[in-house]
Amino acid sequence: MNAVQREAIVNRLHLAVTLLALWLVLTSPWVSMLRRVPASAGFLDYAHVALGWLAFVLGLAYAAVLMRGGCWKQYVPGTAAGIGGVIEGLLLVAIVATGATGATWFLVHGSSDAITWRGWHILSARALVVLGVAHMLAVASHLLDFVRD
Repeated sequence: MNAVQREAIVNRLHLAVTLLALWLVLTSPWVSMLRRVPASAGFLDYAHVALGWLAFVLGLAYAAVLMRGGCWKQYVPGTAAGIGGVIEGLLLVAIVATGATGATWFLVHGSSDAITWRGWHILSARALVVLGVAHMLAVASHLLDFVRD
């Protein structure tokens, strides 16, 4: 894969993961699952599960493409990463963690462990939101620097 192809894939995955994460976060207040998908589950409940799995798979693919060829260094503190890179790296971890905890919660639904995994899922989703906002502010700040110059 050459640099142009890699960038095209990264851009598509970035857009897809961003839109899925936004939809999942914005509709989550209407999702009502604790230990299992309820018998009275509606569209938002099932859509959250299906799109959550899709976001997890695309998030893993996004992370894999970003990490290829030594590019991981731009996301790790103490290497080539600046503060923006560190925020992006932590955001990437939060995307994968949110997907992994949601997937595990789904896989253990009905068990006593489901509530624990739900708690981890909510915690990682909150970290995802905070880091997403920090990422948007860093990007906005970067764009302001371009406008000023």
